Amino acid sequence: MQFPDTEYFSLELASPQGDGAIEPKHQACLIPQAANATPFALDAPQSIVGRGHDVDYCINDVRASRRHAKVLALHNRYYVQDLGSTNGTYLNGDRIENERLAHGDLITFGRTQFRFEIGTDLDANYLKKLTLDTVTSLAEAVDKKDPYTGSHSQSVAKISERLALALGLDQAAAERVRIAARLHDIGKIGVPDAVLRKPGPLTAAEFALIRKHPVDGASILAPLGFLADLLPAIRHHHERFDGGGYPDGLVGAAIPLASRIIQVADTYHAMASNRPYRRAQPPEFIRTELTRHAGTQFDPEVIAALLDMLSSLHAPD
Repeated sequence: MQFPDTEYFSLELASPQGDGAIEPKHQACLIPQAANATPFALDAPQSIVGRGHDVDYCINDVRASRRHAKVLALHNRYYVQDLGSTNGTYLNGDRIENERLAHGDLITFGRTQFRFEIGTDLDANYLKKLTLDTVTSLAEAVDKKDPYTGSHSQSVAKISERLALALGLDQAAAERVRIAARLHDIGKIGVPDAVLRKPGPLTAAEFALIRKHPVDGASILAPLGFLADLLPAIRHHHERFDGGGYPDGLVGAAIPLASRIIQVADTYHAMASNRPYRRAQPPEFIRTELTRHAGTQFDPEVIAALLDMLSSLHAPD
């Protein structure tokens, strides 16, 4: 495996020729900083590191937990997720829970330190290893970045599927809406925890980071052919019915129906959930607010479908 000598090596999804093709998947590994230790190739979509016997890479370190951390690989994007270890996972000296990795980063599990490196050799078999379960692991990592949202994406997915069926979609189409909703916030995987968890108003720069997540989410999933039909739903779930949304300012029926469904389910769950700065809103407040914004922010037909089922929706997880 060959690695560049530069301190930082950035691999974007776009082809360097700018022709719309996807940058091929490159091999990557964790290189132990201890002498004579064996590098660990990150050639699976997800890998568990720890000192137990049921892990993908076992480290002989009493300060490491048995299942210490998970490394997620989605094309040329890699993330490390602490699994509730006793002594923590550290990235370049800072304790982290979920963070994206960059070439040259130093990761510490217990007392054992690794250098993360992305090589120039291609991983030709990578796409064959990806499954929906693997991608969903990334969505779960996003939910875990904010303890107040918990299983937000899972709840939005359930509500979105019910809305799709209520609007006349068949079971197969409703299932695709559910999957899109499950993955709708996957672009937030790259947003710093401090921004996602901030209890007060966001700065303009912080809000700009948040606004990127629909495009980033579609970009993350773009290499996966089995999700190609879901990319528009994910990219456009923050459009507004009146054209005032983002990223493309689409209006009305030009917004994919799945996006319009996800937006309503997402907004409902946000209002019905506890937040750091407020308690969950009561049903009548939610009904009033959704009705008030039907036709401007939201598709009126989707709002009508949600209001019809409002009394039957379970309390958010």
